[in-house]
Amino acid sequence: MPTNLEEIVKYIVDKSFDLKNQFTDAKFAPVEFACIFCQSEDEYQDLDCLVGEKGGIVQGTPSGKTYLLSEAIPTKAGFLRLLKVRKPDPARKERGDADFNTPYKELKDKYSNKPRFELIKRDSFEMLRLSDPEFDVMSCFSSIPMSKELGIELK
Repeated sequence: MPTNLEEIVKYIVDKSFDLKNQFTDAKFAPVEFACIFCQSEDEYQDLDCLVGEKGGIVQGTPSGKTYLLSEAIPTKAGFLRLLKVRKPDPARKERGDADFNTPYKELKDKYSNKPRFELIKRDSFEMLRLSDPEFDVMSCFSSIPMSKELGIELK
């Protein structure tokens, strides 16, 4: 299992990209946002501090903080600038997830009733989450990209 930040992020995004490509036809959808699911309080403290040195907080939630990285991390799915470090959660054994920019309505219409896909409704948006027991990551597709919800222009 990767241990440094860039390796962890690449692992999560690259595996999420492979998951997305195995179960959807959104082959070229770029990554918008990724989340590291910390597996211990020590890991959370270490990664939160490390990511804090590489960018500024753009959102704080009870489950963790989202950062805008000063320098993008290159991945199979493009350059990643938005990264959340999530507090440990016994319900989340996965390593993390990645959100991909897609034509959301088309994707929802095509996949929302298929196995492995779960429709999740939040106050200001909804998303389709893809998971498979063969993968230790998830792929997400949001109705509103995280950058738009946060009012950030990614370059």
